[in-house]
Amino acid sequence: MAMPGGPKDYFLRPGATVAEFVFFISSGSDVVDQRDLFEGMVRTAHNQFRIRRDPNRAFALDVDRWEQDAPIVTDNPNAEFVRRACNAHSTVVLLSKAVRPGTREEIEGVLNQNDVQLSVIWMKQPGRVRDKGLRKFLKENEDKFLYLVTGPPDSPESILAMFRIIAAALADITHGARRELFYESR
Repeated sequence: MAMPGGPKDYFLRPGATVAEFVFFISSGSDVVDQRDLFEGMVRTAHNQFRIRRDPNRAFALDVDRWEQDAPIVTDNPNAEFVRRACNAHSTVVLLSKAVRPGTREEIEGVLNQNDVQLSVIWMKQPGRVRDKGLRKFLKENEDKFLYLVTGPPDSPESILAMFRIIAAALADITHGARRELFYESR
């Protein structure tokens, strides 16, 4: 357990097990502010539970972002991010004008997992988006994940969509019958 005041300060009794619920954020560089907002929303939700100092709360919320790591020199640099997206509890894809090729790889990788929540928020902006078939792919597979098309980034609809994903995860985590789904090691 981390020292009080540190980033992993959960205020649980000594020896208590804390399971992390990890959100992996997949997105392009055109939505950096929205990644920051989503991470801030997750941290706020986490802190609200932490502040209560509930000894029965055996979970922590965390965000995994690809840009938090130093670049890896490899033949397939996105393979690590696909692996992390597949190992998260929830992979959240934020799209706007630019669609990175790695984003589709991450979506396809997660679609092959049975135990990862996948959510895609397309924050539509005016103008043409060159998506190389991604919209068609998403439409064809939308029954396999949460697919939300909203207004542009920073619109009330896009912000509410992000909140909806966090709220759904919290509902699953705090629902006693489903809680065990998230307590395995990842």
